Amino acid sequence: MEVRHRKKKQPEAASVSDTETDTEVESVSVTEGGTSTSKPKPTGHSKGESKLAKLVNRLFFGTALLFVLCGVIAAGHLATLGLVVLVQVMMFRELVNVRYSNREFKDLPLYRTTQWLWFGTSLFYSYGSTFFSEKYRHLIKSPTIVQLLPFVELISLALYSGMLILTVLTLKKGYYKYQMGQLAWTISTIVITVVQVKSFTDNIFAGLFWFLFPVSLVICNDSMAYFCGMGCGRKLIRRPFLSISPNKTWEGFLGGAVCTCLFAFAFPRLLVQFDFLICPCEDLSASLFSLKCPAPEVFTMADYRLPSPLALLLRSGNVRLYPIQLHALLLGLFASLVAPFGGFFASGIKRAYKLDDFASIIPGHGGVYDRVDCQLIMGLATSIYYTTFIAEDLDVSASRLYQLAIKMPSEEQLALYMQLADALRAQKLIR
Repeated sequence: MEVRHRKKKQPEAASVSDTETDTEVESVSVTEGGTSTSKPKPTGHSKGESKLAKLVNRLFFGTALLFVLCGVIAAGHLATLGLVVLVQVMMFRELVNVRYSNREFKDLPLYRTTQWLWFGTSLFYSYGSTFFSEKYRHLIKSPTIVQLLPFVELISLALYSGMLILTVLTLKKGYYKYQMGQLAWTISTIVITVVQVKSFTDNIFAGLFWFLFPVSLVICNDSMAYFCGMGCGRKLIRRPFLSISPNKTWEGFLGGAVCTCLFAFAFPRLLVQFDFLICPCEDLSASLFSLKCPAPEVFTMADYRLPSPLALLLRSGNVRLYPIQLHALLLGLFASLVAPFGGFFASGIKRAYKLDDFASIIPGHGGVYDRVDCQLIMGLATSIYYTTFIAEDLDVSASRLYQLAIKMPSEEQLALYMQLADALRAQKLIR
């Protein structure tokens, strides 16, 4: 058969195999003598590693990351929030670098500067609006910052307006389509690194339990899926799991889900023993281990009546559990069935740009975004679940009420005092 030769044109990778990853597809070149194939060089840091070396790296550095996380949480709410901001910055850097390293034109004005200024503007509005809300305003003790909080939205508008003008002024004739594509990528990256992560602030201030527990669920699911896939992968179900992530298996996905749900049910029993984890944040500068509060209802042991079949099987009609254990099962199910798709989405980005990892900052794990891709939607889901089903019983505290009452006019303060005194007398708590 005669093969027509076209200059500088090669067959698309998809014509070789629709199931292979972008980095695994062999490049095809047309020569005068016919076609020849050659494998591209690896684009990541882990291709040349043996399975054992990769496993050792993952275990060692994964354990180190766990110790770092525990140390930061032990340092308090402010340190944990600082860790989140650091992760946001590093994620944004990794994601914008995906297209920066593949940029088509190198002479565009303020190419990276505008990206980082858009990110900074979004970050300012995200945290500024959080602390401006009545819910968290009492956490700010600095009089200067308190006076500036009412102007957060005005300052954000000024920053946004300035960025809009700067973006338009940097548009260059002949490159409009390319620049708009880059701007769309920057906005998408901001949605991933700022909009989603805003929920983590609410989780931290609701109590470090609501930050640590969902993070631990994703870590458990990721680890168990890895080991279940390594031990049983493609032995029970040979059908590929997802073409976009060919190393994932059904055994790993389902095995990870079962282990995560068991972990989700058991782990809260340990965490509820620590007041500094279950108490809401009332003072950013206070020592974490001095934090004390009455145990919220969701963290208080309760009796539950078992369904008849279970009662017959266990020979007991009742069981004592923490309510959070039942909530945790639902969060564990979400961490098992939905959160992994955050990782698959990240895999899609890597396949599109022929990357193995977003960076090589963590040996055996890749970049920061490689580690937290599943955490983002898990944190968002936890925040919404907490607000919908749990926050109603936990949002009121003496400190928050005092912060609100002290800003009221004197007449209203006195009226509130009289009403509260009458209510306490009716309960025979005071005379």
